[in-house]
Amino acid sequence: MIRLEKTTLIYLVLAGCCDTISGVMLMAAPVWTLSVMGVASTLVEPVYMQWIGAFVFSVGLSYFTPFLVRDRRAMVRGLLVTTLIVRVVIASFSGWSILRGALDPTWMSVPMSDAAMAAIQAVLLVMLAGKDKA
Repeated sequence: MIRLEKTTLIYLVLAGCCDTISGVMLMAAPVWTLSVMGVASTLVEPVYMQWIGAFVFSVGLSYFTPFLVRDRRAMVRGLLVTTLIVRVVIASFSGWSILRGALDPTWMSVPMSDAAMAAIQAVLLVMLAGKDKA
């Protein structure tokens, strides 16, 4: 396996673990998890944070799907494109919500991390596409 493919698979594992663990923590103990994240206490019912946790958990689990198939090349690219879209939407929405004052600035780690991961995924997709043409 070439270096780019290994790097991509390592990224999938790290991104998957990050979101899967965050999602489980938000589902199991939303108030505690938000305090660990440094996020200001929210006035909504904890079940809404658990619901967001379920979404984050499912995104995290999706990063492991390429490991379930023998020929994973197309699945990796599809996963990167799909989760890139999710990350851009979440980064944009949460960033805009912070800027307009609807979301506390302590949430800034969300748009920052999603934007960074979206950028990494875009670079990986460009590099993988270039490798396919070579």
